[in-house]
Amino acid sequence: MFTQFQNAFSDSALRWLVTFLVLGLGLPRAEEDHLVALIGAVFALPFLLFSSTGGWLADRFSKRGVMIGVKTAEIGIMLLATAALARGPLALQIGAVCLMGLHSTVFAPSKYGIMPELLPLRRLSWGNGILELLTFLGIIAGTTAGGWLAQHFGGQPHAAGLLLTAVALTGFASSFGITRVPPA
Repeated sequence: MFTQFQNAFSDSALRWLVTFLVLGLGLPRAEEDHLVALIGAVFALPFLLFSSTGGWLADRFSKRGVMIGVKTAEIGIMLLATAALARGPLALQIGAVCLMGLHSTVFAPSKYGIMPELLPLRRLSWGNGILELLTFLGIIAGTTAGGWLAQHFGGQPHAAGLLLTAVALTGFASSFGITRVPPA
């Protein structure tokens, strides 16, 4: 459950950090609007294109293994985002947001698919409810954190990237606490 919360938090925090940094650039309104829409689109696009790939992986490999692999990739994505935030190429920052969308696209089928394998049928709805609660709390907290990070680290956004990398490391560590399950 913590791994899922962290996953939703990190997606949202990076997406909104980059969005708020764009809003602080002082660009003409039309360019600003275009970039904000682009950030949202590149985050959502992997969900449309690769959801079935995430399901395929969750069916062929241990869901726990898929989730650990995704959390490993997240560390690399956050390091890429940190480098992009340090050097300033906006295209690379937006690319990191897209990769976080891809990372969540692959993560989602495993997180949902593992629930029936971990919980008795009578507790499955309760478990799914808790999972969704933590997902929305992670999104809300990540949105708030993205704004806070942009405000406090706007002059040194790579420091925000380092904090998000540390958060990714906690999610990676917590993923090892996921119960082992065989491939479907």
